[in-house]
Amino acid sequence: MSGSTKLGRTVADNFIWVLVVVFLIGASLTLPRFFSSVNFINMLYHSAAISMMILGMSFCLLANKMDLSIESTFAFAPAVGVLVVTQWAPGIPPSLSVLIALLVGAFIGLINGILVVKLKINSFLATLAMLIILRGLLVYILPQGIWDVPELINFLGSAKVEMGAIKIPIAIPIYVLLFIFAGFVVGNTSFGKNLIAVGSNPVAAFIAGINIERIYILVFVISGVCAAFGGILLGGRIGSMLNGMGEGDILLVFAGTVLGGISLDGGKGKVTNALGGALLLTIISTILNFSGVSPFIIKAIQGFILLAAMIMSNFSNVISKGATQP
Repeated sequence: MSGSTKLGRTVADNFIWVLVVVFLIGASLTLPRFFSSVNFINMLYHSAAISMMILGMSFCLLANKMDLSIESTFAFAPAVGVLVVTQWAPGIPPSLSVLIALLVGAFIGLINGILVVKLKINSFLATLAMLIILRGLLVYILPQGIWDVPELINFLGSAKVEMGAIKIPIAIPIYVLLFIFAGFVVGNTSFGKNLIAVGSNPVAAFIAGINIERIYILVFVISGVCAAFGGILLGGRIGSMLNGMGEGDILLVFAGTVLGGISLDGGKGKVTNALGGALLLTIISTILNFSGVSPFIIKAIQGFILLAAMIMSNFSNVISKGATQP
């Protein structure tokens, strides 16, 4: 492979980071007060919650499955965790609310996996139904919201560490390290290799002896846990649990995941690049806020972002295929 071919392949595989740099430079040159350490930290901080949903969706798309229920799990799981320790079983140590939330997220993912694998329901339809069910249950069990979250949730979402004159929320290194760990798992473990194989060609993976049903169920469980942890981070940041958390975010989750180079056809993409997709969404949102764009047009802009994500996905695939030609 020639040097130019290698460069083209590298750019195609990591194009999201080129976009992140371009948007940062462009905004820094044109918008007053954008280029500051405080603003950059705030963008990283506000990316935490949606980044965790994007991480979960990345695993599903790599397996060529979808999990629309992420946005409801995001709110439902941590809400149940908090309700258990504050109202339903107040004698339980409040710190267990985090573990309970993660277990609820895993259980929701397990149900999704069983619906898809055992009952052979299309993942789009199964998780769409779960999205609606969970949101309805959440409004029922949490009609008013919870305004005092356990200390551990508050710590994970809002605690900061001082680095000189700068205070960095601990949520930032936590979710960045989770992406790095997930990238390592996908790229360097048997589970990751099996995941890519199943997403690329499930028939060939089955013939090769891979337990494809196990892989499918695991990715839904991982997705549920990631969504639950994202809700924990947001609940800790705002100091409350609300039944509207995450509502309507699924389109942005899709956009961020695809912008990050995770293919909708499965079996292709880097989990760490999905982090770039999450950051780009936050950068664009910040640019819109700094520019004073009317909130009434934000939804239309989000639709354009989703469309752009699809176009960039196809463009990246064309470049990648071209780079592999002799």
